[in-house]
Amino acid sequence: MNIIAIIFTNVWEDPPKLEVRKTDIPFIYFRVVTRGLYQNLVADSLRRNIETCQKIGLNKFKFDVVTDIPLNLKASLFVREIVVPKEYVSKNNSLYKARALQYCLEEDIDRLLDDDWIVHLDEETILTEGSVIGLANFATKNLGSLGQGVITYGNDRIVNWYTTIADSIRVSIDIGLMKFCFQKLHRPVYGFKGSFIIVKAPVEKALGFDFGPNGSIAEDLFFALEAWKRGYKFNFVEGEMWEKSPFTIADYIRQRKRWFVGRMLGSLSPTIPIKCKLLIFPTDINWLLLSLNLLNIPISIFVPVKTPQFLIFVNAIIGGVIVFLYTFGSIKSFSIRRYGLIRKLMICICTIITIPFTACLDGIAASCGFFGQLKHEFYIVQKENTLFQKSVV
Repeated sequence: MNIIAIIFTNVWEDPPKLEVRKTDIPFIYFRVVTRGLYQNLVADSLRRNIETCQKIGLNKFKFDVVTDIPLNLKASLFVREIVVPKEYVSKNNSLYKARALQYCLEEDIDRLLDDDWIVHLDEETILTEGSVIGLANFATKNLGSLGQGVITYGNDRIVNWYTTIADSIRVSIDIGLMKFCFQKLHRPVYGFKGSFIIVKAPVEKALGFDFGPNGSIAEDLFFALEAWKRGYKFNFVEGEMWEKSPFTIADYIRQRKRWFVGRMLGSLSPTIPIKCKLLIFPTDINWLLLSLNLLNIPISIFVPVKTPQFLIFVNAIIGGVIVFLYTFGSIKSFSIRRYGLIRKLMICICTIITIPFTACLDGIAASCGFFGQLKHEFYIVQKENTLFQKSVV
């Protein structure tokens, strides 16, 4: 599917242009969910994102900051802080981010009109001019009920170079596989991310986020698969947004562990039809078996086994595609204007060299999630450090 996506989708598109009149753009709510642990980060992201929206000429928008711990943000025309009460319990006892998002849909909190759109962001997500234009085009032209775009990790402040390089494959999959699924198939065939999501307000109200404890680890995936089950149309959003990769290797493993557990719980959920998880489940099984696959490398050196020519050919294709995805993602992540040709070339070489180590970390994450009996844990990676705080000040 990655090969098909790279061949049959345009992965070198020009930056999007505004194709609609600014007066026709509907009201857009940018919804940011946070525990409230990183006040400086949230404030800085809000400031930058509001400036970007205003630069494009977006007039009808508001940022809803949904938090467990009060941030005491300065009230303004463009910002609304929603504090989720400690005593709030949803009907199905959803947890974490799903609980917070469901609280926003409660009758006394909800302010959405039928023509409004919601854009879901993480607390560190940074809008670009291209992403705002893509969102405006998507909402005004009504290209689908739900949409998602590309997120890159090398264009903003980089805290950990290794984890940022390791995330290159996510960029490549966004541009190729995910774009193909949304743009051509109009379905979240291989999954759904938790940010850079745009949803029509009536659709979000109809679906909600109250999926119970099992649906609270990967609430984004449950939300997307429930939308697919009900027949809503997905599409691709032009432009890109920026995020940061985990600050430490330990956080990298914990993040991937949560993703694996959430996806497995989604695959095993009886409420989701088989057709909606037909390709998600085997993908996750392959992820789980990654550790065993990696053991083949040292074992084959000491215990060589004659391999059929056909399997050698298949392995060569798989290995080549993986190297290509990491390299292509690195090319798209790190701007030549910012890093220069020589430095960018060195980054691409480092990306290739570190693939085996990255694969080991992904395998460890999946194994920890599986042998941990798919526990309901929602670990939040560190998103703010001393260097970041100084840069904000």
